[in-house]
Parts: sequence; C-alpha cells; structure tokens
Amino acid sequence: MPEFLKILSVFMMATVKYFYAPLFAYFSGLGFWESMTAMVTGGVSGFLFFYYISHFIVISAKYMKPTARKIMPESWLQKYRSKKERRNLKKKQAKKFTRRNRMLIRMRKAGMWAVILTTPVLLSIPLGAFLLRKYYHPRRGVVIFTAFVIIFEGALLCYLVWNVPSVRP
Repeated sequence: MPEFLKILSVFMMATVKYFYAPLFAYFSGLGFWESMTAMVTGGVSGFLFFYYISHFIVISAKYMKPTARKIMPESWLQKYRSKKERRNLKKKQAKKFTRRNRMLIRMRKAGMWAVILTTPVLLSIPLGAFLLRKYYHPRRGVVIFTAFVIIFEGALLCYLVWNVPSVRP
C-alpha cells in the first residue's frame, strides 16, 4: 500500500476511533512521527467536524419534534402519553441508589473535565463531541481544552506503542 494511503487510513481511523489508531499505524508500517502527525490531525479535525455537526443535529431535533407529532398516528401518541404517565408515577416513588446512579452522580460532579479527558481514549470522538456540544456548549475553552487533550493523549499513546516493549504487540 502506498505511504499516502497508509497515512490517510490512520487519519480516518483517528477521527472515529482514536484509541486504536496508533496500533493501526504501527501494524501498517508507518514511522513514529508520521503516525503521530496523522493521528493528532485526524483526532482534532474529527472532533471539530463532529462538534459543529452535532450543533445542527441538536437544532434539527428541536424543530423536528413538533413536525413529527403532527404526522404521527393518534394510536402512537396515545401509547407515548401512557408511557409518559407511567414514567412520572415511577419518578414519584422513592428513588433507590444503585451502582449506576452513583456512577452518574460522580460523573456529574466531575462534569466537563471528565468528558474532555475521556473523549479520546474511553469515549469515541464523535460521542464526546456530541456530549460537549449538547451539555457544555456555552462554556469558554471547551474546544481548545479538548484539542490539547487530544494532542497530549495522542503523543502519549504513540510513545507507549513505539517505545514501551511490554505495551507493543
């Protein structure tokens, strides 16, 4: 495979699945600097693309809901209303603290920084961009901080794959 196609495939892999991009680059035979450059530019450009596209998705969902209600059959709307009433009854009952609820509370306390730090590695870049755009859009520096985290974690992942023998497959 030509070198350009290898770099392009690492770039495209990094836009969606950032964690696996250095392994993919290592096995495709790219050098450290080529793979790190392709990975970081792919991750940052993928984040920017999905961050600004998710704005249009959120807006279109906001305006599509009334239109969807007009064209839905009445039986579907009745089922929706009954499910909504049952859900409200469950909310009125005493809430139990489960493991999942505790984890969600911890994530809410950590907030924006938890989403920013876990976006490249644990979450995928499209999911992290959507969450940041939907819940933390008005805050300043979200895009800049996330770009720095993507660059830092990309350099760290490339370093681990290329220089630490126990991590390298």
